[in-house]
Amino acid sequence: MLTHLYIRNFVLVTECEIDFQGGMTVLTGETGAGKSIIFDALGLAIGKRAESHFIRHDCDQTEIVATFQRLTPEIQQWLELQEIEATEDELILRRVIRRDGRSRAFINSIPSTIQSLQQLSTLLIDIQGQHAHQRLLKREEQQRLLDQYGDHETLLQEMAQHHQQWRQLTEQHQHLHQSETERQDRIALLKFQLEELAPLQLETEPPATLAAEQERLANGEQLITLGQQALQQLDGEDEQNAIQQLHRTLSQLESLESLDPAIAPLREELYSATLQASEVASGLRDQFSSYQLDPSRLQWLNERLSLLSDLARKHRCKSHELPEKQQALQRQLEQLEGRTEQLESLQQEIESAYQQCLQCSQQLHQARAQAAKQLQQEVTREIQQLGMEQGQFEVTLNSLPDRQFRSHGADEILFQIRANPGNPLQPLSKTASGGELSRISLAIQLASANRGQTPTLIFDEVDSGVGGGTAERIGQKLHQLGESTQILCVTHLPQVASQGHHHLKIEKQSIGEKETSSTMTILQEAARVAEIARMIGGIEITEQTTATAQEMLQPITRGQSAEMSH
Repeated sequence: MLTHLYIRNFVLVTECEIDFQGGMTVLTGETGAGKSIIFDALGLAIGKRAESHFIRHDCDQTEIVATFQRLTPEIQQWLELQEIEATEDELILRRVIRRDGRSRAFINSIPSTIQSLQQLSTLLIDIQGQHAHQRLLKREEQQRLLDQYGDHETLLQEMAQHHQQWRQLTEQHQHLHQSETERQDRIALLKFQLEELAPLQLETEPPATLAAEQERLANGEQLITLGQQALQQLDGEDEQNAIQQLHRTLSQLESLESLDPAIAPLREELYSATLQASEVASGLRDQFSSYQLDPSRLQWLNERLSLLSDLARKHRCKSHELPEKQQALQRQLEQLEGRTEQLESLQQEIESAYQQCLQCSQQLHQARAQAAKQLQQEVTREIQQLGMEQGQFEVTLNSLPDRQFRSHGADEILFQIRANPGNPLQPLSKTASGGELSRISLAIQLASANRGQTPTLIFDEVDSGVGGGTAERIGQKLHQLGESTQILCVTHLPQVASQGHHHLKIEKQSIGEKETSSTMTILQEAARVAEIARMIGGIEITEQTTATAQEMLQPITRGQSAEMSH
């Protein structure tokens, strides 16, 4: 539960620290005093969108720190998955927002993302704003509330995954089917291109090989002339050729070696060089024997390379890349010609994905039907105790047509209400007044809260539009809920405020002529009586008003005294 909140430079708050306890804590104050500031600040701490107007006008940044204790197993598990240590069963969320729009978030002093804060917040706290009853008119909100009540998160995740796969496969099939004309045109073009390339035998006579041969034939005369000259100088008939001279020099070194043994290494090196020169001469003879003049072959090569160059420009590549291009075109043709088999295989995958969607949606429908039955019973009981004595609440599940799914299943959820016996059930948007919507919203929250999904529940003026005995019953309900869950409630109603286990008052004060600040005070018995009296009587507080406030608080005071003495 929430145990501590630190706020600095936030809207009207310069700096304040608030300690929270279990049970029901009410927050009261004059209109405009800043009662909702606490919840706005807490919302930022748990990942709500940051805006610069939250920063106090004369400051560069605002800082919010929220501390939670008595962590649930679900919270502990989430922290373990994120490799975040919870020291002494404590969780600290910190958010810093700068005026330039930058924002930083921390979980137990570890830098975190806003997305992580938002994930964690669903396990920590549930904030119901003063306009929650307006959202209740929307179908998607009704579906969310039913699934939240039934704890269908796992089924919803599975349904979303199956639906995404089914939709993607269906769209892929439609795309393939709709492009059939384009496919046929593409097949015809590919076949024509491959027929152009086939006679060239690019695999057996690659362009690079032909270009090298063409280069040799084009320079045949020069190669033969220069080659013969080089061979003649190296190992020709002339006794002055290089190899003969090496042999004579080698003989001289052998004679010197007998006079000076140090000549031996040099003589060995020269001997190796002489052998290498002989090998080079042999290689040159073999190479030059392949040189020949073939004008007809040269003409054919020139024509073939010219054709390859034209085709390369046509296919927007280089001549030596034509073999790879031919292979790529062949692969495209095979893929397109195999489209029929692909469509058939894809259809089987779609049917399998459909069956998974169908099975999951049916499971979700059964779970929703069971949750709807329980929810409508609990909400009916609650609204009848909140001033709608003859009211009846019902949850209707309508199935989508066959083979239609959404990411959240195949059900359309509709909340309906019957205010008086004999009247037909009608959607909330057509019959419920503002006050009735507020009570229905509160009843749904009470029913969901009783299932213990989050350790801290916040109600921000959700009791608006009601009064009198109904307000008192709302206060009693919240007080009862506070016995097992931490409740924070902003209210203008003394009937609700008097039911709190703890009371926090927010006041707006002027500092000088230009400064305004909100302060927050924990009220004890006398101060609390005065605040309840103010809420009852307004500006002028009479003895009768004070007595009424004391009477309203008496059951709560007795209960707190009993707890303290115990």
